[in-house]
Amino acid sequence: MSINSLNPLKARFFSAWGFFSRGILIIAIYVILHLIGLREYTSFISGTTSGGAGDLLGITYFIAYSLAVFVAPVAIIAAVFMTVLARFAGVED
Repeated sequence: MSINSLNPLKARFFSAWGFFSRGILIIAIYVILHLIGLREYTSFISGTTSGGAGDLLGITYFIAYSLAVFVAPVAIIAAVFMTVLARFAGVED
């Protein structure tokens, strides 16, 4: 495996490395937004809007959270299944 094939930006979309790297990227973006403190702007979910840019920041955080909870684990599990199939069952990408 060459160093160029490990580049997550150049990974094929439907490959084990592509699923794994994009799942980790989604989680990393969520963690960064959480550490910045965008969670406090999610008050729009309960109907109490602050108005202005705060709502946009809250929506951004909510989308990142939803992706990190629903999409990233599925992508990482798919990468594991694809790796196991490639190694033991002889199925290639």
